[in-house]
Amino acid sequence: MLFYRALLGTGLSRKQSAIYAVILTFFYGGTDEFHQMFTQGREARVRDVFIDGAGAFVFTYFFYWLLPKFPKKIQNFLLELGIK
Repeated sequence: MLFYRALLGTGLSRKQSAIYAVILTFFYGGTDEFHQMFTQGREARVRDVFIDGAGAFVFTYFFYWLLPKFPKKIQNFLLELGIK
């Protein structure tokens, strides 16, 4: 959600922001797993990168495709929270 909101603030379209947010989440998940290779008691797993990416995709799907179908009252509430 934070990547998506930050990218919306740069002037990108909603669609571009959603796509880039998912890509950035995959990248961030990969760097996190790389970092875990050097942390004692932790292990890096590719599976976790895909779980992070899947979470980003589900969020993006929800807010990009389903949010416009919500009643206006809920949409306005989410807009007040800063979620487009």
